[in-house]
Amino acid sequence: MKSPYPLKNGTGRKDDLEGSRVDYATALAVGDSEAADRIIDELVIRKCSLGEIYSWVIAPALVSIGELWCRKDIGVAEEHLATQIALSHLDKLKFNFAWRDRRSSYRVLVACVEGEQHWLGARMFADLCASHGWTTEFLGQDVPDGALIDMAKKRAPQMVALSATMAPGLDHARHVAAEVTALASPPRILLGGHAIADRPSAQAFAGTVLARDVVDGVDVSLKFLRANRPKAILKEYLLALGRRVRGLRSRKGWTQEQLAKGARVTRVCIVAVEGGKQNVSMDIVIRIANALGVSPEGLMGSGEEPARLLRRRP
Repeated sequence: MKSPYPLKNGTGRKDDLEGSRVDYATALAVGDSEAADRIIDELVIRKCSLGEIYSWVIAPALVSIGELWCRKDIGVAEEHLATQIALSHLDKLKFNFAWRDRRSSYRVLVACVEGEQHWLGARMFADLCASHGWTTEFLGQDVPDGALIDMAKKRAPQMVALSATMAPGLDHARHVAAEVTALASPPRILLGGHAIADRPSAQAFAGTVLARDVVDGVDVSLKFLRANRPKAILKEYLLALGRRVRGLRSRKGWTQEQLAKGARVTRVCIVAVEGGKQNVSMDIVIRIANALGVSPEGLMGSGEEPARLLRRRP
């Protein structure tokens, strides 16, 4: 599965995608859906991550469209068409980057606060969460305070992400955050959107943290969820280990039986390890690592946190 996160060489990669962003924004501005489709397809072929495509191409292109509309260089109909074209790409990319393995136990609730009509940023964040395997529920735009609070009570998520782009959304975000953090088992609260990120006063919201953008929001969420659900960390490690073992085995062109023979374990053990269902002992790790010709540290991801391990293609 392709990583939903940007690659390590962030600045260079972003510069490399600048031409795609400009071309995509131009295609959206003139309503050329076929040209826009080709650009997105090319980015997928180039193995760009979902975070890269969202953060460095689609999101800034939509900002450009908004600026054109504000300057009256394009009309309302053109702006709506551009939005619909971009939305079709979000739907397509969400499917392409869908989580194929067993889903995580984490639940994230994402919503735009009451009165907030700008929802594509929140949708992108929800897609990134879902691509990471979390159970993600996106409530959309203009969610009344009471309904959002009630949903948080019913669904019991580990995290609630609130988006507010316009200034009036600050009061709604503050009210919802206060009510939700007062619950018996409160989730963590993540705040995002221009109205929040651009105002230092938002830092004063009790029990909340801010996200600079959608990818930063996912990084912050990882820290939240690891802190709140320590039992799930082992699960993430095991899933990451399983994907790495499967990827290394596939590169060697081995079947599970061949790896089992080389590691001197049963095929059932290999099946369980690759499925993330085996609580692996160091003896098993060393056996599999020796068979695959890598160090145990390399097999476990060089001691990195599971968050980073999960970001990589095996």
